[in-house]
Amino acid sequence: MPLYKTPAIILRSIPYGEADKIVTLYTRDCGKIKGFAKGAKRSRKRFGNSLEICSYINASFLEKENADLVRLNQCDLIRSFAGLREDIHKLAWASYSIELVNEMTAERIKNIGLFNLLIFSLQAIDHGALKEEIQRIFEVRLLSCLGYQPRLDHCPKCQRGLAGDQFFFSVREGGILCPVCAANLPGLVPLSLGTIKTLLLAQTIPLEKVGRISFSSQSLRESQVILSLFLQQYLRKELKSKKFLEEITKPSSP
Repeated sequence: MPLYKTPAIILRSIPYGEADKIVTLYTRDCGKIKGFAKGAKRSRKRFGNSLEICSYINASFLEKENADLVRLNQCDLIRSFAGLREDIHKLAWASYSIELVNEMTAERIKNIGLFNLLIFSLQAIDHGALKEEIQRIFEVRLLSCLGYQPRLDHCPKCQRGLAGDQFFFSVREGGILCPVCAANLPGLVPLSLGTIKTLLLAQTIPLEKVGRISFSSQSLRESQVILSLFLQQYLRKELKSKKFLEEITKPSSP
């Protein structure tokens, strides 16, 4: 059995029996994998506290031919993102990012861009950046990393670029429509040019510079609607983490 070593983020960790765990990891070199951590609850030398959700680790595992699960040999903690577990709001934001990656990816497909995006998101939340912009940027860049990005720079029906100030978003068409092509079509969401330009910037700007992006209140509202609809097309279900995040961040009733 070959031995692999790769940085990884823990997406899910489920107890199995009295001492073992089944763990889902998103790795830099192998994409998403599921592994069996034998004796994880007892062996501090091999696993310690490295198997908690959101932990950033170096994972060592053995892969047996035709086996569904790899065998985790050892996991060394790189960063625990401890702040995420000390604040319910931070944990909710991080859990949403984690669950999106888990639900939107298939196993064994390497995607370094997505791995780096997930690390960036967890670091930003851990540092206290509980801004809605972080969530919107993560969503639109995740879609881009997976090849599902909405077409925002031209109308997919007539191929015209951004001209004018009135546009409509179509989940069915996978992007924005000009007023002519949008005429009489159902299920459209009005979208301002400012929101389109902000999302285009969020898709293309280097990751280390995304902190410079500022969403207007209108752009936050519009992008939340269209990205939720667009993601729902692929998820086909409501994420538990998203529902919980919305519950704890909604304004309190007077």
